[in-house]
Amino acid sequence: MAVGMLLAGEGVTKDAYVALTEKMFGNYPMRHDQSPEGLLLHTAGASPDGWYIYDVWASKEQFQSFMASRIGPAAAELGAEPPTEPQFFEIETLVKGPAL
Repeated sequence: MAVGMLLAGEGVTKDAYVALTEKMFGNYPMRHDQSPEGLLLHTAGASPDGWYIYDVWASKEQFQSFMASRIGPAAAELGAEPPTEPQFFEIETLVKGPAL
């Protein structure tokens, strides 16, 4: 089942996001052809409470695999803590708009 994944809160900043993206992919932003397996939609931006990252993944396990294999090691190489614990939301309805 598809899941929404939200990372927000202390330690989630635009600077950290840009640095982590550049470390993992060699560029910012990540290109479409660099999308990890299972990623359906990736968003990030400013909110009234700070920076957020909201993704839609084919499964929670695919996100967790990406976290373990790419995000965690890249964060460690940068000397940063891995991001805060993500929140997950089961998605019952997912409609792709014509613009995507």
